[in-house]
Amino acid sequence: MEVIKIIFFALGTFFGVDDSTIVAEETAVHIDIAEQIITVDQQNVFALVSNEKDSLKIRNTLYRIGNAQAQEKRLTLKEKFDTYAWSTSEIVSRKEAKQLDIKLKFKYVSKEQLKDFGIDYVEKDSSYAIINIPAWNIKTTNGALRDNYWYFKDSISFTLSPAKDMPKKYLPLKKGLYNYWEQVKP
Repeated sequence: MEVIKIIFFALGTFFGVDDSTIVAEETAVHIDIAEQIITVDQQNVFALVSNEKDSLKIRNTLYRIGNAQAQEKRLTLKEKFDTYAWSTSEIVSRKEAKQLDIKLKFKYVSKEQLKDFGIDYVEKDSSYAIINIPAWNIKTTNGALRDNYWYFKDSISFTLSPAKDMPKKYLPLKKGLYNYWEQVKP
């Protein structure tokens, strides 16, 4: 099986930020095999903030992702996605919930590109497989868990909730990014 290069719930892996602590409370992933479109909906994005330096880094990262005025320092979807037909990202500020969501879409041109996400095509079953990492709390209605892998046939849909079982010692450091975004949005 494949090494996971892009982690669905970690925002930085999409933008080439290796040491980013920005992750989603829950991430919904849908891959339409026929249309070759990957949709990633990161819901209630947060970070672990222990000091002012962390706070500044998060503000800077959000500014560089969502603000065209960042120009040469702007973070765009990493070069890996240049070989895809197209890719989009959208930051959604939900005022009523004081929540920040990130929506990402990609049109891949070959099933080989799914390997970037740790998804492998299994010839003998004509199915797709992704490793089951228990800490990610993967839930799906159209996949089957066999051994240590989730297998999918016609479409791939699942949610990940890695923060669900976060150790209690980190909970005081967990900060939603709505207010950070409101400070830096264009």
